[in-house]
Amino acid sequence: MFRRLILLLSILACTFVAHADDASKLAKIQEFFKVSKMDQMMAQVMQQAMDQVDSGMTQQIMGVKLSSDQQQRVDQLNDKVRKVVSGALGWENLEPEYAKIYAEAYTEQQIDDILAFYKSPTGQAMVEKTPVLLKQATAISQDRLAVVIPELQKLMKDFAAQESTGTPQEKPKE
Repeated sequence: MFRRLILLLSILACTFVAHADDASKLAKIQEFFKVSKMDQMMAQVMQQAMDQVDSGMTQQIMGVKLSSDQQQRVDQLNDKVRKVVSGALGWENLEPEYAKIYAEAYTEQQIDDILAFYKSPTGQAMVEKTPVLLKQATAISQDRLAVVIPELQKLMKDFAAQESTGTPQEKPKE
């Protein structure tokens, strides 16, 4: 009976220590998120994606000029899309899931090392410069996409024509 009691207490102690270790690791991950300004970076990425939608990228690709009434309806739709997307991808909704995947990916020692880097002057320089670099990288991608818009318009036009006539798609030439 005494052995069972000791075994039960040992199991409870191990469970408590495991939960304490998990809590410590989670706290460090949340500290990393704050030090790295993850919430701001995620907001910027979402803003850039929504700006692309708002800029009429779809309209450009489809090669269609919208009337002012159509543009107003598209703008209203974009507002609704923005609200839905920001609700689903807002940092407050993502943080718990991100914390879980970070906890699975890194040991506590690795998190300590990552935190040390992000707290260093070089780490903070990276935090400050990353949003600017992301914006510049997005601009490069948009510039490259703008070059291929005529080709994308042709592909969409060809696709629409094939769908309306029911003819099969051409096989790519090798």
